[in-house]
Amino acid sequence: MKITLVTVGTRGDVQPMVALGRVLRERGHAVKVAAPPDFGAWVTSEGLAFAPVGADIRQYLRDNPGALSARPMAAFRAGRHFFNTQLEPQVRDALAACEGADAIAWSGLAIGATIAAEKLKLPVLGIFYSTCVLPSGQHPPVSVPRYGGPRWLNRLLWALNGLATQIVIGKPFNAIRARAGLPPIKFSALVPDGDYVVAADPVLFPHDPAWGPNIRKANFIYYDDERPMDAGLNVWINEGEPPVYVGFGSMSGDGTARMEKIVHDALTATGRRCLIGAGWADWAGLGTRGLPAHWRVTADVPHEELFPRMAAVVHHGGSGTTANALRAGVPQVIVPLILDQHHHAHQLWKAGLVPRTQAMEQITAVELARAIGAAMALPQAPRDIAAQRLRHSDGVGDVARALEALAASRV
Repeated sequence: MKITLVTVGTRGDVQPMVALGRVLRERGHAVKVAAPPDFGAWVTSEGLAFAPVGADIRQYLRDNPGALSARPMAAFRAGRHFFNTQLEPQVRDALAACEGADAIAWSGLAIGATIAAEKLKLPVLGIFYSTCVLPSGQHPPVSVPRYGGPRWLNRLLWALNGLATQIVIGKPFNAIRARAGLPPIKFSALVPDGDYVVAADPVLFPHDPAWGPNIRKANFIYYDDERPMDAGLNVWINEGEPPVYVGFGSMSGDGTARMEKIVHDALTATGRRCLIGAGWADWAGLGTRGLPAHWRVTADVPHEELFPRMAAVVHHGGSGTTANALRAGVPQVIVPLILDQHHHAHQLWKAGLVPRTQAMEQITAVELARAIGAAMALPQAPRDIAAQRLRHSDGVGDVARALEALAASRV
């Protein structure tokens, strides 16, 4: 088959699709990855065809800092701006990228792929990296990260969330559908009427029994980075006790300066060696603080090789980082900022795998230092059980087979 994988988002959204593209290619399919243009060089270096979709995502985030804000009104305005300015070009690009394909899979913010698939009359599979984006009585919407409430309250919050989403997105969404020659629909109908797979460990992130058979199960999609670790970094890690890794990807909350100081003060209080992952949030400023000799700031490093060698991993709770830390079996501290990150922190806390922590915009250096100590004091056995299960999982194969089965059923 000719398969187009469409995704819009940060590296955490694109990386699983590259992993899926690799596996689909190995299974004999012709694969194209359609993603923001700043990922083009990486995708083609993997031997996969590439097509650009939408704006350069890194530049978009620089120009629209509210897109990664935990403040409700800022996030609301950013979401409205994204759909008002990005959805139509996304649909245009997705139509071009999917022309001639036999099947489509989409993830992240690539909702325009559903319009392209319907217009081209192609089978389409949506890939979610967390259960929390699906309406359920088991959890609240990601826009309301208040966990532990009764099922009736969660269902009410989801109903209100659907209404708000329809008000904000419904009109531009259906205007674009109309220009594509498609009838209007309720935005909330995309889930019950579509085909999806949730690529998240079903033990830690169980499915709601109320979901229909159109919501399929898979495990985490792991991207095994074949790049060797930097030789200097490898030497530094081996020179002393395992360090604590701190990396928040593209997240910084109220700004990198605040979080840099919190991390600096918290890790200084622990007295441990520290490895800072600079990430997209440009945390490299930490390197100008006159860091202790037993600290180091690094750019992009393959997590699957790095994390098993860490004393603990402190991160934002993105699905990919959470999955890699779980597979490594190391202590974790999750400092969530937005969306699914709160859900991941809550589910792992319920399972006894992480301590309870404050959100990124509320946490203090004292609280972060205390959380690191608490994580390292948790029993190892639950981490080992989860790690062994994930090391023997095949989430990317699960998703590949689901896409093949869906395409075969529509022939």
